[in-house]
Order: sequence, then C-alpha cells, then structure tokens
Amino acid sequence: MPEGQDGLIEKLKQQRDRFIAFAFAGADLLLEMDDADVVTYSAGAGETLYGISDSELLNKPLLDFIFPKDQKRYSEALLRLRNTGRLDHTPITMVGRTGSVSRMRMAGIKLPQFPHGYHLVMSRIAPVASAEVEEAQMAQAQDSRVQFVEMVRQRLNEANRLGEDYTLTMFDMSGSNFKSVEPAVLQSFITTLLHTLEECSVRKVSAGALHNQAFGLVHDKSITADAVQKRLSAVTAKFGDKIKGSALKMHSASLDMDDKSLSEEDIGKALTFIVNAFIRNSNQFTIKTLADGAKVAVEDTLVRVRNFRKMIKSERLTFLYQPMVNVNTGTVLAYEAFGRIAHDKGFFNPSQIIPFATDVGVIGEFDLMAVQKAVLTMKAATDISPLATIAVNVSGTSLGNPAFYHALLKILEANKNVLSRLVLEVTDAARIYNLDEARRLLARIKRLGVRLSLDDFGSGGSAFDILRILPVDFVKIDSTYILDAKDKRGRSVLRAMTNLAHDLGMTTIGECIEDTHMLTILKDVGIEYAQGYLFAAPALDSAKKNRSYKDHLATAQTVAAE
Repeated sequence: MPEGQDGLIEKLKQQRDRFIAFAFAGADLLLEMDDADVVTYSAGAGETLYGISDSELLNKPLLDFIFPKDQKRYSEALLRLRNTGRLDHTPITMVGRTGSVSRMRMAGIKLPQFPHGYHLVMSRIAPVASAEVEEAQMAQAQDSRVQFVEMVRQRLNEANRLGEDYTLTMFDMSGSNFKSVEPAVLQSFITTLLHTLEECSVRKVSAGALHNQAFGLVHDKSITADAVQKRLSAVTAKFGDKIKGSALKMHSASLDMDDKSLSEEDIGKALTFIVNAFIRNSNQFTIKTLADGAKVAVEDTLVRVRNFRKMIKSERLTFLYQPMVNVNTGTVLAYEAFGRIAHDKGFFNPSQIIPFATDVGVIGEFDLMAVQKAVLTMKAATDISPLATIAVNVSGTSLGNPAFYHALLKILEANKNVLSRLVLEVTDAARIYNLDEARRLLARIKRLGVRLSLDDFGSGGSAFDILRILPVDFVKIDSTYILDAKDKRGRSVLRAMTNLAHDLGMTTIGECIEDTHMLTILKDVGIEYAQGYLFAAPALDSAKKNRSYKDHLATAQTVAAE
C-alpha cells in the first residue's frame, strides 16, 4: 500500500477517534456495531441504563433494546448513517429487561475507508433533573417546560378542531425525600413514571417533564385523573423495594381547558404561568381552569414585568469585570462583564435575575440593556481602560426573538467605533431552536466587527451541532470538562474538544480556573486562555487599567514546580 495512503488512513483513524472521544464526553454508552447491527463492543453505563451488563449486550442486536414504537425510527436512523456516514443526535426510547424505560439520544459515525461496522454513542435525556441538579442544568429544565407548554397548545388546537374536551393534569413529587435512592434507580423510576403518563395521554404522545420531579399530561375523557394516579401508584409499588424509605409525596392538579374566550397569546401566557405556579408550590395550587390561569397570569406578570423594567432602567445595572488571561504570556484577551442589579449595599445574584427575566419573557430587554451599557462604558472610558475589550452575555433565548435581533443591530450600528472591542458571549446556546437562522443573524453581526464567543461549551444538548453551525471566534469550554481532566481519560476528552475547536479556527478559553493544577491542565491540552479566581475575582475596577498577569503566571509555575 502506498505510503501516502497509509498516512491518509492514519488521519482518518484520528478523525474517527476524535469524534468518538468528543461524542463520548457527553455520552453514557459507547457501542461498536457490526454490519448486521449487532453489538460487538460496549463500554459505559449499560447496566445502569438497561439493567444489563456490557458482556450481556455483546453479540445481540441493539434492536432488542429499542422500545417497539421507536423501532422504525431506529431503523431509519441507521439507514441515514449508512448513506451519509454520520448520524446526529436522534431521540430513541430504550427498554430494559425489567420493563423500565430510558430516553436516549443516539449519535454515530461510519467512515467508508473502514468498511465494516460503525460506532454509536448513547446519552440519556433526563426527563427531569435530579434532586442534586446544578445551576448548569437549569437551562435543560427550562427547555422541558417550554416544550411541554407548546405541546399543550397543540393539543388545545387539536381539541377545538375535533370538538373534544381535553384535561391537563400535573403531578409533583418534589416534596419526596429521594436522598437515599441510588441516582440510577431514581432516574429509572422517574423515566418509567413519565412513560406511564404517555401511555395515558392523548395519542400516547402528550406527556412531558415540567421541572425536577414534576410532570404532566393531556388526556381525554377515556381516562380520569384519578385513574392516571392509580397507574402511577402501581409503578411506585413496582419500585417499592428500590425506593423504600424515600417518603414519597405526590401532589396533583387537573384543569379544564376550555379556551373559547382566550386569544392564542393569552393561552400561551396562561399555560406558562400555570406550569410555573404549579412548580413553585403544588401544595397550594388552586387554579381550576385555563381561563382563571389567564386572568391571574396577566395580573401577576404585569406587576413583575413593571418592577423588573423599573430596576434595569433606573441606573442600577452594574458590571463586575473578570479578565480572560493568556496562559503563556499573561496578556488579557477581554474582560467579561457580569451584569448585576444594585440594591441597598449589594447586588442581586445572577441566579435571581436571569431565571426570573426568562420566566416573564423580558430576558431580551435585560440583554439589550447590558449591550447598550457596555458600548457606552467603552465610549466613556471612565470605568474601564480605553484599550479594554468587553465581553457581554447574550442569551440564546434572546437570539430566537426577531424583535431582539433588530434592536441589537440598531445599537451596534450606532456604535461602530467601539465594536472592535466588543465580544458577544452566547449563553444557553442549547435554547436556540433554529441554529441555521442563528448562524445567518450572527454572521451579519460579525460583519460589523463584533467578535462572538460560545459560553459553557459541552454543557446542555446538541453541543457538537452548536459548535459546527454557529460562526463563533472563541469557545469557552465548560468547567466540568476541565475538572474531569484531572484523570487520564478526562484529559483525553478535553484535548479532543480543544483540537476540534482549533480545527474549526476557534480560540479556546477555560473557565472557572481556581488553582495552578487547573492552569497546568489548560497548557497541557493547548487551551490558550484562562478565566477564574486564580487571576482575579469579578470586580468593579478590574478593567480600569490595561493589565498583564505575568506575575500570576510566574507564581503559578513556581507552585506547580514544587
């Protein structure tokens, strides 16, 4: 075989291995399949997911573990893989030998130069966040809520067309004490509950997660809310030994969905308010009809939005700045501007601001105010150095709003003289539903001279698609991968992610760097910039001078050498 061909095959192997390493970073299970779609290799959490060990998976068709209603989708997905050599994340429902079900995302790769077999990775789709959910998972829970509300709206339209009467019933188990339950068992239990709800719902596709251990369904007159609860109790009994001592508590609420007096906009607001109100306090939830929910929602939302707008427009929006430092030279790439709302002698925490603004639909106004303040701050050059570059967060939710985008363009076009020093940092990118449209809009913004950054890369869903499609200049790799890189396997995954970003022409940034060991990891895998408390905490005056952090690097290197 010619030497050049050997080199090509080696490169293709590296490409395959990089894809697998990257994909597996966010996956639970890696499978190697032969041409007959039989599992020839399995590694990961198979036993946790299916109740069957890796060795038991071997030499069995994966189709044996696909829920019947998804077998056609599975077969079509494999056909796409064979035709294109690649399979992007496809939702699949798996079933274990005990009857418990798990929702998964399946992705895969097949290179024609390696004609036999292909690789698949499986990632669990959490129907709810676990009791130990971190702030980084809040976006996923919010997405579940949005998708559930949209599903209910579709069922309402359907009911009107068919002349049917549908009922919305919600269940909340967040008052239960699941601390003693193994996470894998709890996941299986909740997933099976949700599957049971689907079986009771309209056309068996009208159930979903709301938040944490809360979920709901739309059902017709063929089954009552009490009958649904009995079905759930049967599932609880089935898992009785495994969740013993968990102090199970369940609250439920059913609503009449007569919407004849409501507009489409009112219906959306009412449903969002109803779901959020149920999640906040299901024990005291008293709304009985969609119309009542609309009335209360309007009153409550008007007050909350009015108060929020008053806060962000009263000169109380303040920035705390934190540098992004070159790990080799100590020079500053940019200062991230963290928006805070001043009150008394302190500031509201972002976790108090962002979820609230998203909840009431004014996150776009907050983002616009932040961008406006950033460009004015750069022009004035009193609170920051006239040379400083500022990075401002913009939510993926905002980018999906045409009104926000046009207002943003207006601000940028009016301040072209400072745009070379502005970075827009896209947060919650998983909330961008139309990535192709976002790419077109962000490309126009880039043409004005603004640079773009992707925050928390690797967290949330569809990370690969986000990186592949959005035209960003910088990639902030989620701190989870940096922490995991303390061991050899995690280090390989982080290096693969870094190389992938570099291959796409992007500069990498490691966030939440707090000690010299984490800095050493960044250098080892080739990440160019670091941000975190090792260099500076977010502060009002951090960007006032054009600083270098060479001394910090020298100290860190000395400590690392010791």
